[in-house]
Amino acid sequence: MMKQFLLANEKIIRSEKPSILGQKEFWRGVWIILLSVVIFAVLSLFEPAYDLSISAVFSYVGIKSIPVIGPLPAVSTILEIIGIIYILVSELQVYFIEYIITNSRVIIQRGVIAKDTNIILPSKISDVSVDISILDRILRLGKVVIRPEEQGRPNIVLRGISDPYAFQGSVLKLIGNVTYQNPNGSQ
Repeated sequence: MMKQFLLANEKIIRSEKPSILGQKEFWRGVWIILLSVVIFAVLSLFEPAYDLSISAVFSYVGIKSIPVIGPLPAVSTILEIIGIIYILVSELQVYFIEYIITNSRVIIQRGVIAKDTNIILPSKISDVSVDISILDRILRLGKVVIRPEEQGRPNIVLRGISDPYAFQGSVLKLIGNVTYQNPNGSQ
C-alpha cells in the first residue's frame, strides 16, 4: 500500500492480499476449461467424423488454413480461450487488491488503472463474521464479511483471506480493543 493513505500516527497492523483460489472468476475459468476437455473427449469418442474445426470456421470467413490450430475442434478451443480469459482476469483483479488494517481504520484498495479505495472507520462497523465454504476449507481460505452499522448499506465481503479468523480478530480488536480467541488456537 502506498503510504499516502496513512494518517500521521497511523501504523499498519495487518496487510493481506487475497488468494486467486478464493475468487469466483478463477473457478468459472477452470470449469469452462474442464467442460471443453469433456466436449473434446466426447466428440473424439462418439463423433470421430465431427468436422467443425477452427480451420473450417476460418474458411467460412475467408481466412486460409492456419497450420498450428487447423485441426482443433472449434467448440472446445473457443471454450478453452474463454476459460483462460476468466483465469487471467481473475489473476489481474487479485493482483491489484489489498486489504489493510491500521490502528485506526480498515482500508480496502482495488483497481488496475483507476484505484478504488474504501476506508471503513471502526465506529461504523456493527459486525465482523467469517464465512468458510467446503471448498474454502479444502483450500484453507475464507471470506470475512464486514457489516456496516447503517441499515441498507451493503455488506463488505473480503474473499480469499488465508487466515480469516486472524483477520476477523484484528478487525474486532480495532473496533473495541477486545480480547479475541481465534477458533484455530492462535491469536
